[in-house]
Amino acid sequence: MTGGPGFRSLVTPVDVVPIGPTATPSLGLRQWFNDQVAVDIGLGYSQFKIEPQPEKWTGFVVDVGLPLSVKRVNDKVNFILRPGFQWSSLEDKDETNANNNVKWTTIGVTGELEVEWMLAENLSVSAAHGVGYFRLEDDGNPKTTITSVGTSANNFTQLGFHVYLW
Repeated sequence: MTGGPGFRSLVTPVDVVPIGPTATPSLGLRQWFNDQVAVDIGLGYSQFKIEPQPEKWTGFVVDVGLPLSVKRVNDKVNFILRPGFQWSSLEDKDETNANNNVKWTTIGVTGELEVEWMLAENLSVSAAHGVGYFRLEDDGNPKTTITSVGTSANNFTQLGFHVYLW
């Protein structure tokens, strides 16, 4: 059993405005229970204020995954299948008129193939690609719902890392 802090690079569809807040799960933890099964937990927060308008955006995201080791290529490289679940919330708050407030909520399910490479005994970098289904809905009347299905991938600027401290 080994675990520690880190993060996985992941773009979330909580970004409902062209500029502004995106809440990505940038604070994380990975805990391996044995050589085959682990759990990932990622948390993110973002706040964005528009001046001189009295408008403030606040976003939260929680990402939970179940990394399953499919093949250990050698003692440094692990090929992982990672099903995941994501919940996020983004609130657009008008500080002068509460009737203009909008809250967006996203629920998502993902499946990714990840490669984790141990750079040192307790330090890894990883990259992943996969598919995801996301449903974004506001609390308006009538409700606006956006459904997204698609592939995801990272490039060399979007690597994840983990530092295994225990």
